[in-house]
Amino acid sequence: MNRILKGTLSAALLMIAGVGATAEPGVTDDKIVLGAVDPLTGPPSLLGKAHSLSLKVWQADVNARGGINGRQVEIVFEDDGYVPARSLQSLKKMVDVDDIFALIGTSGSSQLAAMMPLIDELGMPAINSMAVNSRHFNPPLNSLFVVGPTYCQEIAAGMTFLVEELGLKDEKYAIAFQDDEFGDDVRCGYLEGVEKYGLNNVLELEFKRGQKDFSAEMLKARAAGVTVLISGGVVAEHSTFLKEAAKNRMDITFLGAHSAHLTPVQALAGSAGDGFYTADYVPALNSLEVPGVAKFMELANKYLSESEVQSLNRYALSGYAGATMFEHAATECGADLTRACVIENLENLDGFETDGLLGPVTFGKGVRHAPTAVMVLQSNAEDSTFSIVSERMEVD
Repeated sequence: MNRILKGTLSAALLMIAGVGATAEPGVTDDKIVLGAVDPLTGPPSLLGKAHSLSLKVWQADVNARGGINGRQVEIVFEDDGYVPARSLQSLKKMVDVDDIFALIGTSGSSQLAAMMPLIDELGMPAINSMAVNSRHFNPPLNSLFVVGPTYCQEIAAGMTFLVEELGLKDEKYAIAFQDDEFGDDVRCGYLEGVEKYGLNNVLELEFKRGQKDFSAEMLKARAAGVTVLISGGVVAEHSTFLKEAAKNRMDITFLGAHSAHLTPVQALAGSAGDGFYTADYVPALNSLEVPGVAKFMELANKYLSESEVQSLNRYALSGYAGATMFEHAATECGADLTRACVIENLENLDGFETDGLLGPVTFGKGVRHAPTAVMVLQSNAEDSTFSIVSERMEVD
């Protein structure tokens, strides 16, 4: 073989090696592979299934519109069962086997925390629009973007509504909260409200995760004369508190974080589930006057089965909004799609609008949390809907 041919082959091999070294994971000329970790089995699957269905709706819609700059979107879904160790295992599998480009489903609070070191190590774009905790962004990771207020911020806004809109300053307040980081975050917002308005905090009830019987706790609340109860439950706990209050003939005003904004909470509580309040950063699925909700429900009815549509809830709206943020950031990159480019474009979001699904979304240099704004909704148990009863409230 002559020297010219050898040199040509060597140059070609170097070029091939160079392409392999710089190619982005999960990106080809015609496809982008994304990952989502959600609880798809067990009690928390109520949250995870709705979230994953929203991503399927977005995937079908964006691909029908030609994909992102001509690349079709493929989402790999993994079930972590709401177990942090499985969350990390799922992410490792998607990285090693599926070669994902970015993560747009991040499961629960502790579950995301378990995945964060690997997300950071890989510099992988990740959007959390499901469960927000301050540890997700304090300190911030360069590639992890968190959308929505913390439970602390939600409840603090809800307390403002109770006092300033409902005039409940002189009532007897209590909180029931789970003995973990989630419960601590809810309690944080409650105590902020108590301090801000000088409220009468007569009782704080801490309970074990997974606890089912709250009869003793609610008897204590009745004995203390509680008239406003803040619930730091996940899902079923809200319903149990409401039923126990009704059984004990307590006339209370009830406020929960966004995990109470679910039709199963209404159903489990029965007649006691009518009229309670929940603080959230997305509207109700029945809020069709909101353009973003109307658009999503139209797409959901187009791409999902009737039973799948029935299983949607507020986690579908937050998941869909997060996906549209990723779509915008990736589209802005043009044909040269890289992780660094998506991260930069997410960082540069300033007042990004989602047609009313969220308040304006803003990140920035070293800012990886966009708390958006909080609204209060009220339960209408008879027809299994929620009504928006407040304006959006900005949070600190």
